[in-house]
Amino acid sequence: MSKRRPQSLTFKSLLIENPFGLLVSVLIGAVASLAAVALLGISGWFLSAAGLASVLGTALVFDFFTPGASVRLMAILRTAGRYGEQVFSHDHLLGLLRSLRLWVWDQRVSTAPGRLHKQTRGDLLQRLVGDLDQIIKWPLAVVMPWVYSFLGCLALLGLAWWVAPVLAIPVVVFALFQLLVWPWLANRLALQSVYQMQALSIHRRSRFMSVFSSLITLTIRGHWQDYSKRLNTLDDRQCTAQAVIQRVVSRIKLAIQLTSLVLIVSLLGMSLQIVNGDLMLQETIAGPMLVALVLAALGVNELVQPMAMAFLAQGQSKVGLKRLNQLQPESSRKADSTQCTPVTSPASLQLYDFSGCYPGRVMPPISMGVYANERVRLSGKSGSGKSTLLAALAGDLESKGKAKVNGESLSLYQNESWRKKVGYLPQESIIFQQSLAANLRLGAPNASDGELLRVLSVMGLSEWVAALPNGLDTLLGAQGRDVSGGQARRIALARILLRKADVLLLDEPFDGLDRASIKRVCDALRSPEFAPNLLLYVSHVDSDLDGYATQTIEF
Repeated sequence: MSKRRPQSLTFKSLLIENPFGLLVSVLIGAVASLAAVALLGISGWFLSAAGLASVLGTALVFDFFTPGASVRLMAILRTAGRYGEQVFSHDHLLGLLRSLRLWVWDQRVSTAPGRLHKQTRGDLLQRLVGDLDQIIKWPLAVVMPWVYSFLGCLALLGLAWWVAPVLAIPVVVFALFQLLVWPWLANRLALQSVYQMQALSIHRRSRFMSVFSSLITLTIRGHWQDYSKRLNTLDDRQCTAQAVIQRVVSRIKLAIQLTSLVLIVSLLGMSLQIVNGDLMLQETIAGPMLVALVLAALGVNELVQPMAMAFLAQGQSKVGLKRLNQLQPESSRKADSTQCTPVTSPASLQLYDFSGCYPGRVMPPISMGVYANERVRLSGKSGSGKSTLLAALAGDLESKGKAKVNGESLSLYQNESWRKKVGYLPQESIIFQQSLAANLRLGAPNASDGELLRVLSVMGLSEWVAALPNGLDTLLGAQGRDVSGGQARRIALARILLRKADVLLLDEPFDGLDRASIKRVCDALRSPEFAPNLLLYVSHVDSDLDGYATQTIEF
């Protein structure tokens, strides 16, 4: 995904994202895990051999230094490896998170503007945060534990073969159960509950969020009790699914522990024999090596413990991938040949039963005509369709009906040629976390500093700019955090005026402005420098511009 991001997210694409970083973190983690197992094994052998040497009277010639150094080395590798694994794995996950964010951005860029409204609500951010959090855990919670468990079982098998080839048999059985049988059984018993819990948690969160926006209405209309019962039902269902998962996790952990216990008993049983009524080790098996093998088995048991939770992370990651892939735009879109028709300077715009439409919702149609140098005010109650009409005229929304520009039928939706002729100011004043100059030049990339200062002066912002610490280069906070609502509105208006577009579509241009600022905006829109050929504006505020409006259309 770092160089060429895939159309659909898969676990394979996650694995090959920055493979070097993942490989380094897995290798370091494997060294730390094997060092932890070896530390137990060597320590057990060292203590047993040292005690045996003391009993036999050979302690003076016993080599204490090499095993002691080995124990120290394994301890260092274990500790350093754990820290190194955290550093490299987190670096890999940060890179993966960056690529996932870029992938999400690619999907939004490819999505038709008319459908983006479904992804602009607050719940989209919560959804993305939750899904990405589940997905980036997948390498840590699924891949790495299985790799470490496999390597630990492989090392244990090698040690068992070295001690006595016959002891490799129970180790193979142990590995099959720990790596394959128990994970498969956990998936079989609880994966459906994991999916259900994820879906219920998402549904439950959206239900709770909707409570805050409709609590008063629910209370007044007497529906609060019914809504509360639905929330309780969701809680009960989620608790039931969670209880199933917890039971499976507990039982799989118990099965892993019992399997390890059976292995140890098997190793001891196959190593011992009864001679003349006494329990003794077989002649071919050294006591210290058997102790090392048993302690190493206990170390491997610690490595396989996370496998009891791997199915949970696997299921959550699958749900996250599926939900993120739902952000992909539709693969097929109807192409309209009229969109390729070059648009000359618009001198007239006629609408016939024209209306903007969201998926599943169509606003009331309207028929009207706007001609050169005309100013049209759209007024009416909130929700009557004024903003939807402007968005459709700007080409951001799909529409129904017919539109003619200069007498020729034209599809406005996603028509780049038409958009180049249009300056559109939505209700929200969008201020980016860039400099003031960069924000303004989004309307006119080649505008000089003089032109920027000129349009800011027209908007009555000259003194404000002069007081800024870096003037035009002052960094503005995201969404206008560092400016007032009126200043943000005037900056957005200045950006639109810099386009010097033939058609201006202004949605509540006077929102948050005082009377003096409103008069400046009206004067600018009537001046030869910034006056468009066609102007349509929505406003709940009376202004001097209304006196020059050739039409007022009520919705």
